[in-house]
Amino acid sequence: MALAGCSALPGAGSEQAPSTAATETPTPAAAPVTAQEVASVLEDYVKRNNAANKAVSDKLLAGYEGGSSLAIDKAGYASVRKLGGRQAAYQPFGYTEPVHTVPVGQEGRWFLATAHWKGKTGTAKEPTYLLFTRDGESWKQVYAPDVFEGKAAELPEIVADASGTAEEVAHSDAAGLMMSPAAFAKSYAAHLVNKGTAASRTRFAADRLTTGAASNRVKMKEYAKVVESARPATAYPSYALRTADGGALAFTTLERTIRYDVHQGPGRKYVFQKNNGFLRGKFYTYMKSTALIQVVAHIPPKTAELAQVEVLGSYSGIISGSGR
Repeated sequence: MALAGCSALPGAGSEQAPSTAATETPTPAAAPVTAQEVASVLEDYVKRNNAANKAVSDKLLAGYEGGSSLAIDKAGYASVRKLGGRQAAYQPFGYTEPVHTVPVGQEGRWFLATAHWKGKTGTAKEPTYLLFTRDGESWKQVYAPDVFEGKAAELPEIVADASGTAEEVAHSDAAGLMMSPAAFAKSYAAHLVNKGTAASRTRFAADRLTTGAASNRVKMKEYAKVVESARPATAYPSYALRTADGGALAFTTLERTIRYDVHQGPGRKYVFQKNNGFLRGKFYTYMKSTALIQVVAHIPPKTAELAQVEVLGSYSGIISGSGR
């Protein structure tokens, strides 16, 4: 039975460069506050991204990405190399229609942009959220979830002033919200792997990630026992902004592990992972993989009316795998 692989050569990726000691602390430049400045960051990001993707070069990747994006895309590059090396037919990409928001708050300087991915033969209908944080003198992309099909018209409006400056929401802050961003990450991780209470599951609207995971569990029942676990990947910072309805737009990373123990008996069965260098070939006993999943979600305000948290998009990749 084939399993669809989520790890491929990323459209955006990086490996973090080793840190070095500095004799003095540089004064950070001001955060970009205009669409023109953000456009310049995006232009540089696309240029460096295309160069790194073409060469499948960790060294080039290191200059423009961090956080869970770094971990996902570094693993994607390793997978490509295991599958045969360079992308000879790699086609460069770009972004169109960038819209920016610059938040302020206690959790550090970062900005959020939305843009539409553009390739050689077409432009994506749904936007991608691109979240950048300042790393010394440069900006690095740390979140890049693609909005799910059909959700573009439903994206929440972010509260911002005329300069594009928005209100940041702390990870543990539940004031005025149905749940804090931290509580969302924990509850959604359980929901994704069909755990948690029935009451907690009702707090989430159906989305492509959870419905796809449920469908896979049913499909694989014939071939293997499926054991899943998921948790917030706390090594990677989460971010959130206040939305116009009083809710929050939250970005967080989950770590999910799936193990398939193949049913033994007459009519030999196997499982395999499609297009992934960490999991090559057919596995007749077991197959195990661990993935990082970036999600962006709208947490509604706390009101007397019934409401649900809605996951709007994701970006993911397998970071390790084993089997026999």
